[in-house]
Amino acid sequence: MELERRQFDRDNAAIAAACRVRGIAYRAELSEVSRIGCCAAMAPDIALPGERVLLQLGQMLVLPAVVRWVSGGRTGLEFANPLHGAMLNQYAHRQAEGPHGHN
Repeated sequence: MELERRQFDRDNAAIAAACRVRGIAYRAELSEVSRIGCCAAMAPDIALPGERVLLQLGQMLVLPAVVRWVSGGRTGLEFANPLHGAMLNQYAHRQAEGPHGHN
């Protein structure tokens, strides 16, 4: 079963995000991002497996997800809708460039 979950390529870039749980936003850093989910570094007692969360990346990108596992300060999230193309990769590159990094 673990092999099935890892069938999609993952991007290990660190992406700053807000994770909304029960209406409260917490800081999280996303990594191991694939089309179907990611790992979020955040406090372990924020969300429980099966709970629905919203990931907010900047002002324009909000991704609904479900908590699949929690282990220490890492939380496994499955996106409600698989991502298409390189959406998060593009966001991560823009974030790394900073607010004035675009042409």
